[in-house]
Amino acid sequence: MTSNKVLLDVASAGASGDMFLSALIDLLGQDDALLPVAASLLIYDPTLRVRVVSQYAGDRSGKKLEISRDKGVQLTPKSIMEVMTAVSEELELSEGAKAFAKKALNEILEAESRAHEIPIDKLQLGETGSVDTVLDLVGTAYLLEKAGLLGKYRFVGTRVAVGTGTVATEHGDMEVPVPAVAEILVAHDVPFQTGSATTEVLTPTGAAILVCLAEEYVESSEGFIAKSQGVGFGKRDLGGTPNLMRIIIGQEAPPAEKPSKKAAEKPSERAPAKKATPVPTTTPVMAAEERTGVLEAWSDEDIVVIETTVEDADGEIVGTLFDTLLSEGLAYDVVMIPAFCKKNRPCFIIKVLAAKAGLKSVAEILMRHLGTLGVRYTTWQRLTAARETVACRLEIDGTEYMVRVRISRGMDGSIINIKPDSDDVVRISQATGIPVRELKPRIALQSYAITE
Repeated sequence: MTSNKVLLDVASAGASGDMFLSALIDLLGQDDALLPVAASLLIYDPTLRVRVVSQYAGDRSGKKLEISRDKGVQLTPKSIMEVMTAVSEELELSEGAKAFAKKALNEILEAESRAHEIPIDKLQLGETGSVDTVLDLVGTAYLLEKAGLLGKYRFVGTRVAVGTGTVATEHGDMEVPVPAVAEILVAHDVPFQTGSATTEVLTPTGAAILVCLAEEYVESSEGFIAKSQGVGFGKRDLGGTPNLMRIIIGQEAPPAEKPSKKAAEKPSERAPAKKATPVPTTTPVMAAEERTGVLEAWSDEDIVVIETTVEDADGEIVGTLFDTLLSEGLAYDVVMIPAFCKKNRPCFIIKVLAAKAGLKSVAEILMRHLGTLGVRYTTWQRLTAARETVACRLEIDGTEYMVRVRISRGMDGSIINIKPDSDDVVRISQATGIPVRELKPRIALQSYAITE
């Protein structure tokens, strides 16, 4: 069974503090979510202004922060910690959120101290000594708590991009990654890659937030099943590389086993297939009474149904919505109904089922792609059965194939439905020449064998 996780996708353009903030704002669907944090910092910098704008890169939409401040306001290590403590108290952050922000700041200060071989209390912080560093760290803690993620989900990071070349700083031009970032990466054994950007894409603040959240790392976001996500854009133009990171809530699917070279070769003449033999999975199978106690109970949740009617969009435009909404993990489902509207014109009624946090993101995509002037939405309650994903091994002609199977269960732990992953079934069908129609019942029988 897979459990809910939060994936920090920083593989293409790294991360910064403002990218974390904008991704969380996009995830929440509330452009004004950060205002209380910015307001609490006005006493330290009355010129501080934070503006949230929509940003696009191809079919991806998200948020970007535009921050203006007094660059003459510089904080010492002692004063920046005092400001952070005061702001955290004013915002009434939980102890967990306060600890996260303090830990992230200590990561930055300790890295700067090691990099320059200067005690923390003697450091000249430069860019990291600004008020917006406090905004980044406390704001991230505040938004994580507001989204209900802090302390309740396991965070996973991808291999992080750091960039190449040099970057101009208050201490002069420095090679990328800058010393403080390098110190943080080495201290926490974070897997990284240069990426395609020829400038800095991982900042000290972004690195500190990443290591304080991520409990494990994966190569990429491939195979992660998204339920909802937020996209945060950075300030720099990286040319052909979209300057964005993603925060994705979802589940990590079991890896599919690649077919052997022998299996991948299409036979010129199909031999009679051997009977599929049940093979135990590598994960021990629990007894029914144990599983009942472990599986999540049927969940009752609020979702939104977003609807619009379009009469002047052609089939190619309408068809792209499926891939855009589903591949980005913004929608649970998309339904398109052909109908007739005013003046007897043919039209499509488009319905999108999504998490409440994704309402504005879905509406924005519908308006951009279809040109519709508005959408309708209602809040529904949804009751979903407990679900788990198991990995089955299917043996055919002496070759084992891995197939992922989604299983739904009743309140007593009994199986309601078994559904093999369609991509895996097609892959095995192509490798063996056995029709999908024949494979599905074999996989279902094996799934029963290893789960009952």
